[in-house]
Amino acid sequence: MSQTQLFELTPAESMFAPFNDPAVAEQLPLRLEPGAAAGLHLDYGWDGTKISWDTAPAENMAARAELAVAGLPERFDQFVFCHVAPRHVTLAFEARSQGRWSALGEPVAGRGRRDEVTRPIGARPVDAVRVTLTSQGTDPVHLSLQWWGVARAALVAELEAARPRYDGRWEGLILPPEEWPEPKLACGLLFRESDLPALRQKRSAPYWDRHWEILEEQARSYLARRPEDDLDSFLPQTDQRYIRARESGRATYFAEPVILGFVGLVTGDRALGFHALRYLMSMLHTTWWTQSAESRARGSIWDQRCFNEEQATTAAALLLDWYDFALTPRARVFAQQVLWDKGVAVIERDMLKWDYVFTMNQGPWFCRARLLAGLYLESVWPRMRPHTELALADLQAGMANYVLPDGGTDEGLGYFSLTLHAVLTGLLAYARARGGDVRPLLPPAFAQTGGFVAALSAMDPGRVVTEGDNTIDVAVGDTIPLLAAMFPDQVYARVAAACLLRRRPPGYYDQYFVEGVFSFIAGPTQLAAPEAIVPTFAVLPHTGHLTSRRATAAGRTVRLHVVGAKAKASHTHFDKGAFLLELDRNPVLLDRGQVRYDDLRAQDLKRTELHNTLTPVTPDGVYLNQAPVIEAVIPAGEGDTRRLRARVDLAHVWRGVMAACSRELMADTIEAFQVRDRGELLAPSALAFNLQTRVPWEIRGREAVLRVEGWELTLRAPWADEIVQREHSIDFRLEPIWHLECRLKSARAFDLTTSFVCTPR
Repeated sequence: MSQTQLFELTPAESMFAPFNDPAVAEQLPLRLEPGAAAGLHLDYGWDGTKISWDTAPAENMAARAELAVAGLPERFDQFVFCHVAPRHVTLAFEARSQGRWSALGEPVAGRGRRDEVTRPIGARPVDAVRVTLTSQGTDPVHLSLQWWGVARAALVAELEAARPRYDGRWEGLILPPEEWPEPKLACGLLFRESDLPALRQKRSAPYWDRHWEILEEQARSYLARRPEDDLDSFLPQTDQRYIRARESGRATYFAEPVILGFVGLVTGDRALGFHALRYLMSMLHTTWWTQSAESRARGSIWDQRCFNEEQATTAAALLLDWYDFALTPRARVFAQQVLWDKGVAVIERDMLKWDYVFTMNQGPWFCRARLLAGLYLESVWPRMRPHTELALADLQAGMANYVLPDGGTDEGLGYFSLTLHAVLTGLLAYARARGGDVRPLLPPAFAQTGGFVAALSAMDPGRVVTEGDNTIDVAVGDTIPLLAAMFPDQVYARVAAACLLRRRPPGYYDQYFVEGVFSFIAGPTQLAAPEAIVPTFAVLPHTGHLTSRRATAAGRTVRLHVVGAKAKASHTHFDKGAFLLELDRNPVLLDRGQVRYDDLRAQDLKRTELHNTLTPVTPDGVYLNQAPVIEAVIPAGEGDTRRLRARVDLAHVWRGVMAACSRELMADTIEAFQVRDRGELLAPSALAFNLQTRVPWEIRGREAVLRVEGWELTLRAPWADEIVQREHSIDFRLEPIWHLECRLKSARAFDLTTSFVCTPR
């Protein structure tokens, strides 16, 4: 075997197996040896080599992955094994030298998130390394090999100790605050200095007063952080998927300086403004605006797209606009070049390299920074204007694909909010610069978006249906208040006040948006009391959702929602045909949503049985998953204030498992409904009718009763052989969820009607 190629991460570390880069991973001499695992699969994913199985006997070797190597340089004295594995999986690493395998330390348990295991290399020469995978339970397993590499421990420590240090004064770049003139913005991307009096007055407006209080509270809390302490070769990042173990624990630079800078301008507090500029200088002096060395490994072409570059460019462009008066000429010229070299150029690359970004949220989102930086740079680089116009054209092309004819998107209301939070900010700046109205810049289908927002909202104003990859149940970002200002006659204005800042623990989305600033700048000054906007009945025939809201004479509401999807939907789960129930403002039969993507449970939460679905179950207890949605699966039906009929054909997502499958929801009264599941399996199987709740049921034979605030829900499944329940996994809040199953022991053709009665109490 020829000498193994090394992919340098740092002068002290190199990968010899970049499993994260599919262009290389598929060529590696990797051999997967089956053990006791059933349904073992090896897949080369875009960001890791995935190993999965359906079940395996506990404490038995499930599988082993072996890689041949040759000629590892003597200067390295450690192996580094980087992976993501579940907590119930044990990994044992070994190296082979002169035909003999030797253990590389004790086995380690998976952490449920990214981990790095460092071990001495031991006997040389090494001609192979391997990992033995053992499960401590019988649940399905999905794990990812990120990369294997070698390191020189002393040099790693030396390089870490040699990181540059900055005193925070940034002399020659930031003017001393006592020398600052009156604020004068560079180009007024979102407002001019003449708008500051109106913004100051808005601080005392109803609803905005509490919003501002939180903004200012956040800004002052950031004064305690020395941004220079986290200045390194790569930007700080809280998403653990693609950063080194030693780089964790560093909050991002994106939101904090924008909040600091904006609050500093409005209040006239120069200490806040100066601190925001310290963040800016830390960003500008970071070598790369990506998240870690994996995106810059010598010889690798892997990237995780320009999320970091976009956010850094956006933050830097806004701060350069707002605090132009506080910077030296040297700082301006330096910053302008960095904007292009580290930000815009990488974003342009990804927009050209990855055509798929025009079909989902990423492309339009990435164009925000291109617009903001382009408009700023136009003032000093006249030839920048064509690039700005190209950014607008790309954004509009992406949005024309992203917004479907019914006004919806395939990614759920959380991703819609996150995407429009970015898109609207860029378009607002462009419209201001060109002297136009922002609304004509949006695609024609955007006129229907109010219906999508209403149908995917929860009964509690400001909250959302957590279907798909929603990691929180509130409408995140500034999207709804911005839309309320642009379209005051649509549903956004009725819920905007509930979408302002609220005090809550940090969440996964926080790394991706600056919440509260843009809505304060461009949201309506006058806000109405929030109200529920869920329609009586709505079908989204392109997005693939059906929703119904019915109310008793006493005003108690029963809301049902049926989940489908467009063809090739993104950020969706294996949950087609799932139904959700809200009683008044309380989610009762719920969707678990999603946890942060660097938590391995994010993969498990997509599974079919963790939704309110019907699933076949194999003799060894494996719940079968639906197949990906290649063709659209769209619920249809009709409904009014009392009746509901909903139906969805599920044969496509059960291809290879069932010859036919459909689900119907039927209601002739407000308080009762039935779910009818019909189909034919290709082979006889057990069936589980799954329901997810936050509290346990009281099971009485083939009946179960659930008591929640103000209601009693009774389930009857006369067809079931048994009804059982257990605490099973978690929801987006990381809280345990009860999984109830109505189980039929065996069937081929089936026609099952399950009844529900909702009784107010």
